[in-house]
Amino acid sequence: MFTSIPCRCLLFRTISSSRCGFLCQRLSFLTFKGKDITMSNEQQKHFQRYSSVRYFHLSPNNQSNRRTGMGTSRSQSLVQNSSQTIRSQQGRQVYAYGCANMLYEESDMDPIKLKEKKLRFWLSSLRKWEYTKLGKELQQRQIKFPSHSLKFTVLSYNVLAQNLLEEHTYLYRKADPEALDWDSRAERILREVRDHQADILCLQEIQSNHYDSFYVPKLTLMGFKGVFKKRTGDKPDGCAIFFRDSMFELKESISVEYCKPNVELLDRDNIGLVALLNPRILHSKNSVNEDLPFIVIATTHLLYNPRRHDIKLAQLQLLFAELDLIAFNSSKATSKNNNGLSYHPTILTGDFNLTPNTSIYEFITRGSLQYKGLSRRQLTPEDRGHVLDNELIPPHLNVTDQCQHLHATEKRIPLVGFSSSRLSNGESSVERFSTGQLSHLLQFQSVYPHRLDRLNGANEATTFQNEWVTVDYIFHNGLEFKNSNLTLLSRLGLLAGKELDALGGLPSLASPSDHLPLVARFLWKYRGN
Repeated sequence: MFTSIPCRCLLFRTISSSRCGFLCQRLSFLTFKGKDITMSNEQQKHFQRYSSVRYFHLSPNNQSNRRTGMGTSRSQSLVQNSSQTIRSQQGRQVYAYGCANMLYEESDMDPIKLKEKKLRFWLSSLRKWEYTKLGKELQQRQIKFPSHSLKFTVLSYNVLAQNLLEEHTYLYRKADPEALDWDSRAERILREVRDHQADILCLQEIQSNHYDSFYVPKLTLMGFKGVFKKRTGDKPDGCAIFFRDSMFELKESISVEYCKPNVELLDRDNIGLVALLNPRILHSKNSVNEDLPFIVIATTHLLYNPRRHDIKLAQLQLLFAELDLIAFNSSKATSKNNNGLSYHPTILTGDFNLTPNTSIYEFITRGSLQYKGLSRRQLTPEDRGHVLDNELIPPHLNVTDQCQHLHATEKRIPLVGFSSSRLSNGESSVERFSTGQLSHLLQFQSVYPHRLDRLNGANEATTFQNEWVTVDYIFHNGLEFKNSNLTLLSRLGLLAGKELDALGGLPSLASPSDHLPLVARFLWKYRGN
């Protein structure tokens, strides 16, 4: 008698102690009791074939080796990846019954479902978890989990609004038609959340009517609460942040609109969304008046137009000013020394519609960019065309070239003199507007390296825009701010363009959007050092 537990991949009814290397981690068999097995003729045929001594032989280290071929790719994977030692005729029979049952179910399976399962297997076999040093040590239990800490998983995903898909069907003419229907796509989107066991969801291109009719009720049943911001104007989609209610409590949410009246560079309907989350574990232990620690979660969907990087940069200037205002930790920052600036843990996600080799990416990760003299098209040096001057956005917006709200800097720095364009702290003065250069103090780094070591440095890809490119990101602070206590543990690996081509492109039966989801696990030490 073999002890059985439910199988996640649902290929079989129960699980024995072997590994299958397929969609779940363990190999599934029907419960085996000597001869008490009822099999169809098809199952009996495969059972006799794969339980024969001729099919398996034991190597010197008692590992089973396969001698003959097998008809289907899934069964090949099951046999090849199995780490079970076939030590007896009974063991071979149990193993063979698993193979036979899988072949039987495949033969009776809907062709679309079968294709979907094979694509999912292929996709999951390529996307593996990649660990940082700390993440590996925690996973292997080489070190103890820090006290007053919270481990959580963030999923960032451009889910592809259905109305945009239907308005631009020419973009998806090569996609499997079965992968474009909303009802099936919706269920696959929920599957991404379940499979990756995410605790925070940062979603872009959520169709506004689907937010209330689909996302809220479905994700509420899964234990999430959320906030949503629709794009301005007549745009029918927006961004949402969902969080696991058992883990976090919403302190505040802030919407950031990039469209500003009478500002030519800021006339687009893109938006950003920010949520401040408290760890729920502290709510039962602290008084209402105590200042609870919080983490800042932000997501955005910047302008797509590949010829207007100047607009994207201006949109980020507004978003970073808001993040600077919200994430600034006044209790730990020193007013006498600007190097003592401190920020709460911050995670920025989204579809930025720019690649890692652009000037804007450098601005995000390095903290400064001299835009004066660069072309508005790609923010690259050019002798012709429209070239940017000192001013990017007008001073009347009161957002400085240091990506800060002017009123916030007044509170942080004891001022001796003040004018609309210059601030002074007694020793030096700093130009705040129309400097030809942007900077910020958020010190973001990307979760992903953008190149694949397993493919000799091939570029990672998250979507297709004339070619396979990365435009989706998860950024976080914490490396430079010792008191932010936010550390990356692991990330779910991405694919190269040629791998996505082999999978049939995006969207597909295995991946329901034209973007891949990004997934990262973090450790947040919310108390002490």
